[in-house]
Formats: sequence, C-alpha cells, structure tokens
Amino acid sequence: MSPDRPVTQIETDEEVSAALHAAYAAPMPQTSARPTAPAANPVSPWRPTRRPPTPTLIVCDDGRTDGEAITLRAARFVIGRTEGDLTLPHDEMASTRHAEITRQQTGGLWRWVVTDLQSTNGLFVRVTRTALADRAELLVGGGRYRFDAPDAEPAATVDHVPDPAKPPNSTRGWAADAPFGLRPPALTELTPGGIGNRVVLTRPEYWIGTDPGCAICRPDDPFCEPRQCRVYRGPKGGWHAEHPKTLNGLWFRVPQIVVERTVQFQVGEQRFRLRV
Repeated sequence: MSPDRPVTQIETDEEVSAALHAAYAAPMPQTSARPTAPAANPVSPWRPTRRPPTPTLIVCDDGRTDGEAITLRAARFVIGRTEGDLTLPHDEMASTRHAEITRQQTGGLWRWVVTDLQSTNGLFVRVTRTALADRAELLVGGGRYRFDAPDAEPAATVDHVPDPAKPPNSTRGWAADAPFGLRPPALTELTPGGIGNRVVLTRPEYWIGTDPGCAICRPDDPFCEPRQCRVYRGPKGGWHAEHPKTLNGLWFRVPQIVVERTVQFQVGEQRFRLRV
C-alpha cells in the first residue's frame, strides 16, 4: 500500500464513550459582567428525527429494578398471560390480555399510553401520593386495599321496602342496607378469598405498616416497612394516600396512564418500568 494513500480509521467504542463522557461532563460556562460572544448551542447526541422515538420496556423480575430490556418499535404492544407480544404464562394474577402500550401523536408530539384491557386484577402504577376516590385500590407491601368514600350528603327522604325473604327482626347487612348519607369512609383489605379486615376511618390519619402502633398493621408482611403508607384526610375533607420514600412504594390502580418520561407499573404480579 502506498504510504501517501489515505487510510480510513474506525473509531473505537472507547473513543466514542470518551467523547460522550466529555460532552456530558463539560462544565457550565461562567457568567461574566463583560460582554462575550454568544454561547454556542449545546450539542446533543445524534438520534433519528424522522421517525417516532423508541421507548424501552424493562421487565423487573424477582425484586430487581432492572432486567430484560425490550425496545418498543411498533405502535402497539400487548402484555398478557397467554396472548400478546409479551406473555406471563405462570402469573395467575394476569389476565389473558391484560394491558397494552400504545403510541399516539398529539399536536405533533409523540406520547405513549399504558391501558388496562378490562383485566380482572387491574393495572397499578407506582405513585408518591394520590387522592382517593370511591372504590380506589392500593397495593401496600403484600396487601391490597379498597377505599370506600363516605356519602356526600344525606337524602331528604329514604324509602324503605322490606325484604320479604327476611324475617322482620333479622339482622341486616350494614354496608348493603345503610341509608344514603350514613356510610362513613373505610379502608377494606381485599384478599384472594374475598373481603378481609375493614377499618372505618374516624380519625384524620392512619398508617399501614408492620409497626404494632400502626392502626392498619401487617406484622408478617416481608414487603412492608414499619410505616409503609399514610392515609389521611386533607384540609378540604378529601382523603389521600402517600408513602415516605419506601423501598416497595405505593401502587395505585388506574384504567390508563400517559407516560411522559418514566413510569413503573404492575400487571398481575409482574412489575415493569417504561422509559421514554
């Protein structure tokens, strides 16, 4: 080969990484009272601009916050127990087709939406805090709870028609037959066998945790901290739930969630992280 002939030199992975690291680690320009030339526009790493961005779905297996990474290139991605683009065949809490991730365009901008496909056990997202409406559901440690809101106001007239199947002096079910306006707020544990403990909320604040001092105590829950979740009544009378930055967090059931950057959600017993 002639010594004067130009040679193409491939840039190594180490050199590319060093260039990216230098760009990200570059110090911010110092301010000065003296006029200076306009600062150059910051340079971003190259990415495609004529197609939608490709988010990444992380499958968080067995207590991990990382795991298998799936690049979502299609406009729709379905998660289910036996059907879909990702199946969870051993998860009995997952429905056949449980949830889907869809790509949408609004106002020229792309967004991704996670939607519950009318599953039996629902779609849960990890939240810092949330307002509680009637029938709202929460995952706290290894427990699942439903919030039953109080009736807004009493009715002017309550008509009662006796049940002919019951004797006149029989004991009646409290929740089913309570007149409108008399039902207090409550937090009910939902178990695989049905309804568990029910706590009527008469105080302004309750804690769920393993600490015996918690009003809603889960002493044998390995996924629950001494104070895992706070349920409280706000200044305007509405009820809320929050967690104090715990390891396993607080999960709230939603029919749908729009993902702006990153969200963690749960399908059956499987947890995921979607990063846009």
